[in-house]
Amino acid sequence: MTDTGKKLFDEGLHVLKPGEYFATSSDRIIGTVTGSSVVVCLYDRGRGIGGMCHFIVPGTIGTDGIVADEIARHGVASMEFLLGEIVKLGGDRKQLKAKLYGSGYVGTDQQRSDIAMGNIQFVEQYFELEKIAVEDEDLGGSERKKIVFEPKTGTVRKDSISNDDAALFVRLEAEYIESVFKNKGKTGDVRIF
Repeated sequence: MTDTGKKLFDEGLHVLKPGEYFATSSDRIIGTVTGSSVVVCLYDRGRGIGGMCHFIVPGTIGTDGIVADEIARHGVASMEFLLGEIVKLGGDRKQLKAKLYGSGYVGTDQQRSDIAMGNIQFVEQYFELEKIAVEDEDLGGSERKKIVFEPKTGTVRKDSISNDDAALFVRLEAEYIESVFKNKGKTGDVRIF
């Protein structure tokens, strides 16, 4: 992670950039900053395994829902990567709990608003379909959020953060969104298992 001059996170923390995911069975703590994108914290408290995924769905989900929607493929792929890592580490899919953050309208253009709404639609449908309990959520709004997650316990600390304090993440999120829209439709077949 590039040094911005102002420390957003403590040393030893695994910092997730937009578009990344990370899972662990150790005492690692994961942190990120979200704006229009969505952050999913997923964990199996009984086994002390969990992870975080930071992604966007590039647009609004159609009326057929996430299983049949081309736009939702990016979100499904992102979630399945994280779920796969947690299961590989020994997590039990049936015991997973989720906490959801972000999808704020932090821009001035319609595209950012569509991204935020698409992300909210996606996570609501995804976790209902997967039958994974959502223990906490803070979606929407107009602020960026700094998220710090302890996968072993499922504990999340969140704070509002200004664009000035999160300048690196503002730039990274803009680059990530541009990349996802440029590559929209190139995800391939994704199946929810």
